[in-house]
Amino acid sequence: MNWKYPLSALAISALLVGCNQTDNANKSSSKETVESKEETIIKDELNREVKIPTNPDRVVVGGILPYFSTWYVATNSTKEIVGMHPNSFNAASHSILKDISPDILKADTSFIKNGEVNIEELMKVNPEVYFEIASDEKSINKLEEAGVPTVALQATSDSDDPLEILNRWLTLTGEITGTTDRPEQIIDEGKKYQQEINDKLANVKKEDKPKVMILQYHSDKEISVAGSNMHGNRWIKATGGKDVAEADVQGIKAVNMEQVYKWDPDIIYITNFTETQPKDLFNNTIKGQDWSQLTAVKNKQVFKVPLGIYRWYPPNGDAPLMLKWMAQHNHPELFDYDMTEEIQKYYSKFYNYDVTEDQVKDILNPSSEAAKY
Repeated sequence: MNWKYPLSALAISALLVGCNQTDNANKSSSKETVESKEETIIKDELNREVKIPTNPDRVVVGGILPYFSTWYVATNSTKEIVGMHPNSFNAASHSILKDISPDILKADTSFIKNGEVNIEELMKVNPEVYFEIASDEKSINKLEEAGVPTVALQATSDSDDPLEILNRWLTLTGEITGTTDRPEQIIDEGKKYQQEINDKLANVKKEDKPKVMILQYHSDKEISVAGSNMHGNRWIKATGGKDVAEADVQGIKAVNMEQVYKWDPDIIYITNFTETQPKDLFNNTIKGQDWSQLTAVKNKQVFKVPLGIYRWYPPNGDAPLMLKWMAQHNHPELFDYDMTEEIQKYYSKFYNYDVTEDQVKDILNPSSEAAKY
């Protein structure tokens, strides 16, 4: 490990002694060296004060699945991420982030067992800080009892701004790492994009906005849609659409085809949390479901949400691009930019990476495999 701060003589002695002892002693020595680093007290999104090493070198991301991409955006690095949830790892392994920052594929996933944190396996990863979704009290309590510094992040928001959650995470990460310039630049870019969209939508009447449905989870046994208080609802409102499920669905809810017929959306967006592709609806291949009569299907207005450095649907570093992508699909008559060029400019500016046209095609057309975990 490359230490960023000098060790005291005592810490060095402890480290040398530990090198010659048993595995248990090694763990103890490791803990002592971590404690010898400078520490920072931050306030997480449960309003708790959490003491963590300044500029942590060993970061683990649990059930707050998109957060690893926020860490990358804020720091321009993934080498610190030594552990992550298997679902996150699968998304990363099918994303362009693996090409931009290959260190992400070195992250360990074995500490998640049957969907829960296994403390014994986690300790083998030797985390300096663990990021967890604030609603998972069970995991947070378990981690705290084990002495693992745990930062809780809220995945919910009272705001209609689809960038609000990402902006919070970026700001907090900047405080933790001292890399405030990059987060501020991304936040400013997102605000600029939203203002440009707002200006063009200013004169669009409510009756001229498309009826939009978010297909969250889908199979021959399930049709689950996202409604109010969900991230999809925020994206729809921010890009000039009307959420067909808003009045009937709070959160995520399983519905039947009769309800979908009643809504008859003009546009359907399929998230990356399901393997379903637009062609599955166009070809009407889902057993027991007839999508052929829907306006969105008849007009070929069914789109898979892209996957760049992460899935574009939840908070992620590409979120400003999600605004442009969805606004263009909702109102192609108003937004005539080339999304390939927009993605290439964004990645060059913020990730210092030149995206090829083939890579852009992969971003805009993610595989079904990326939804598996």
